[in-house]
Amino acid sequence: MKARSFIPIALVAMVGLTGCSSAGSSSAPTQAASTQAASSGTLTVWLMNGSLNDNTVVQLDTDFQMAHPGWKVNYQVQQWNGIVDKLTTALASNTPPDVIEMGNTQAITFEAAGALMDLTSDRQALGGGTSNSGDGQLFMDSLNSASVYQDKLYAVPFYAGDRVLIYRKDLFQAAGIDPTTITSKDALIAAAKTLQQKNASVTDFSGFYVAGQNWYQLLQYIWDRGGTLATQDSSGKWTANLESPQSMQGIQDYVDYYNAGSTGPKDNDEMNPPEYTLFSQGKVGMFVGNGWEIGSAVDPKGVVTSADQVGVMAIPSATAGKTVPVFLGGSVLGIAAKSKNQAQALDWIKQLTSPDGQQMLISNGWIPSLKSAAANIPNTPENAILKIQAAEAAAGSGFTPNDPRWAGVEANNPIKAMMTKILTGQANIADAAKEADQKIDAVLNAAQ
Repeated sequence: MKARSFIPIALVAMVGLTGCSSAGSSSAPTQAASTQAASSGTLTVWLMNGSLNDNTVVQLDTDFQMAHPGWKVNYQVQQWNGIVDKLTTALASNTPPDVIEMGNTQAITFEAAGALMDLTSDRQALGGGTSNSGDGQLFMDSLNSASVYQDKLYAVPFYAGDRVLIYRKDLFQAAGIDPTTITSKDALIAAAKTLQQKNASVTDFSGFYVAGQNWYQLLQYIWDRGGTLATQDSSGKWTANLESPQSMQGIQDYVDYYNAGSTGPKDNDEMNPPEYTLFSQGKVGMFVGNGWEIGSAVDPKGVVTSADQVGVMAIPSATAGKTVPVFLGGSVLGIAAKSKNQAQALDWIKQLTSPDGQQMLISNGWIPSLKSAAANIPNTPENAILKIQAAEAAAGSGFTPNDPRWAGVEANNPIKAMMTKILTGQANIADAAKEADQKIDAVLNAAQ
């Protein structure tokens, strides 16, 4: 879920649209108001592949059409690959889709360009509370951060997912490891080394598999130690903080985990090769992965052939008894600034922030957008993993700097380069972190 490294030119021309599409504008009637009386029409909804199952979409569209006689829903499934370019073109046109889904790291590009309707005045009606921050903010924090730009709400949190510690139950049992005792960094490393010893006959076996450039996993250890990626002052200037003592402690934790016996590449990330594939082949005892990776970690043709062999737990903190703050990935929903059906689009989205809508998201395997719903996921066997993820997210979550220029950082990711230099001995943590900070500062403070 990555955004482009710049605000698309086609969208720059739309910046001036933000004010006229805002529900709070007094200079002209809003588009939402002008369509309120429309007795019929077609609402176009773009959602990403895999976001909601077919039954859920049918239910949403049926309920919407019952509440809006004469209206139809043109539901279109989009693919993640190339979606930012496709959205750029669509939102700049005079006939854009009305409702669009965006990855939480992509949203800032379109918010900053004025391509989305200002939803600030509708926040409370959407279940998000009375404020964009603080105690009055009721959305999941990281998704809320992705939805707010310059203290205005331009998107609605949709759903979230986060990483968990995935492990081999059968290997734990054979090695005499009780998973309930893995409640700290030290305990995790001890378990990794025990698994390494007990499975020494397996070629390239990792007790705890860590890829050298898994920077999402690294961020969680940095946050765990009280570090941050970057901070912004009142003038808008960003300062990268990887070389702070707290962040460097988190980086050291990552190095310690890698050195506990990982066979992961020092110069590549968790998808090269896919960590879940190595797990299914019997080469991994534990790894930190997204919830969806569990399904891919079981392969009837591999070594891990049954879900009964797979266990899940929260990722332990360096501080015993706590869990790490997690990177909360997910999606948000926006309404096109040029949509002629803004009132209807808002009604369609409201279905998902209602109690029934939140339960729909849970049934699809997602952490719902509202804190209250995430804290009350039904205690059923099928929700066991989701409850662990939601508990992690409730305990603490983080997000990348909410600036359209952050995509430029990811495009030539200096954090990945930093990690490789440290793990290969090309630089120590302090020097590598300083170099990465300088590169991040240069991108985040470049002219827009």
